[in-house]
Amino acid sequence: MKSRKVQFGPFAYDFVSGEGSLDALPGWLADKPYDRFVLIADTGIPDWIVARTKAVFAAVAPADVLRFAPGESCKNLTTVQELAEQTIALGADRRTAIVALGGGVTGNVAGIVAGLLFRGLPLLHIPTTLMAASDSVLSLKQAVNLQAGKNLAGFYYTPQLVCVELSFLEALPAREVRAGMCELVKNLLTIKPGHIPALQPLLRTDNVYSAEELQTFIDFCIDAKTAVMRDDPYEKKEALVLEYGHTIGHALELVSDGEFVHGECVAFGMRCAARIARRIGLLAPAEVEQHDRLIDAIGVDIRPSAELLPGIEAYMKKDNKRGYRQAESGKTALILLSGLGELARDGEAYVTLVDNKLILEVIEEQLVATKSAVMGT
Repeated sequence: MKSRKVQFGPFAYDFVSGEGSLDALPGWLADKPYDRFVLIADTGIPDWIVARTKAVFAAVAPADVLRFAPGESCKNLTTVQELAEQTIALGADRRTAIVALGGGVTGNVAGIVAGLLFRGLPLLHIPTTLMAASDSVLSLKQAVNLQAGKNLAGFYYTPQLVCVELSFLEALPAREVRAGMCELVKNLLTIKPGHIPALQPLLRTDNVYSAEELQTFIDFCIDAKTAVMRDDPYEKKEALVLEYGHTIGHALELVSDGEFVHGECVAFGMRCAARIARRIGLLAPAEVEQHDRLIDAIGVDIRPSAELLPGIEAYMKKDNKRGYRQAESGKTALILLSGLGELARDGEAYVTLVDNKLILEVIEEQLVATKSAVMGT
């Protein structure tokens, strides 16, 4: 089991990972003032994971489990309110800890519940996906969706602990692992391209990795995110590079209504962002090709239907990065690279305004006339 402290500015929390790390939790909890645990998990989390996790916490103090329907459509304030009411009904007080058991959606929903109740209850993360373990829990951001767009309602809130039980990740279907690997590829392209020679040979299209390899990937992502968030914990300056591929990716994720998972959409967004940057002279052809090599290496090749283009355009206009600079008619703010590992700057701005016509032309080049089948598991 590995243990380390994650530090983002003045905010820090414990991060433990490895096979058997969950069973070591009672030792970590022994001197904590928690006298009840409320585990929040969506109904897509396997029962054996829920039962095993509950048993660990129940050995320390009373533990209850609340479930909610999975998916982005339930990542909203209605779900938050329902879970908050149920938590109070269980007898929660200021000594209750909220445990987020699941992927990124669960982590955000539980994070909002924890931050709101009693103006802040302790938040513990038990991520069950590689995406959550290597990306979403490595942040202070907690947010849910509104009808207008993704992650528009939220705040910053620091967890007390992240515990990654690698046996949970080893049991994931290939598509779920692949989704997490998309964020690893993002970190290679945007923050630490010097690690490409070492990590690219480890990438496989079948996305079957050993516990040791998964640990290597998680450690790399912690180091990468810490590098840009150390002095930018709220991700408003240099750490905005972590949103690379997300403006287009989030729009595709919402408009496709679950056909594509988050990581696949981010990969699509990165392909588009690289080509946009090439068209405006920020990236060289070889750098665009490096994007494709890494994304291809993990087996992501989605081709959404051209029918989705109007919806993608509409959601891009509601992206949560609006306002980082003065808006200009007919343009959208994107996170772009001016070289591998180099966030493109436009004066003092960390986002680049790009003509919508160009953005839509590039996106359309990556679409197909009819809906493609989603990659199998």
